[in-house]
Amino acid sequence: MLLEQEVFARMTVHDLPATERVALLSAASRDAIAGGRIYDAHIAEIARAVGAAVVVTDNRRHFLSALRYDMRVETPAEFLSNLKTRR
Repeated sequence: MLLEQEVFARMTVHDLPATERVALLSAASRDAIAGGRIYDAHIAEIARAVGAAVVVTDNRRHFLSALRYDMRVETPAEFLSNLKTRR
C-alpha cells in the first residue's frame, strides 16, 4: 500500500528496455563494473534511456558516467537548492 500511494501514485517508474540490457552488461564488463556498482550503472542507463536531465544521489561518484550523456549528477541538497533557484 505504501508503494502504491507514495511512489507509484507520484512518480513514473521506468525500466531499461529489454533491447538495451545486453549492451549494459557488456559495457559493465568492459569497464570493470562489478558488485553493487552494477545497480548504479543500471539506474544511470535507465535515466539516459528516458532522457532524464538529472540523477539525484548521495553517491555521486558512482554516477559520473551519466555526465557523458549531459545529465547533471546532484546530491539531494543540491537538487532542492537548484529547484528553489529555478522558481
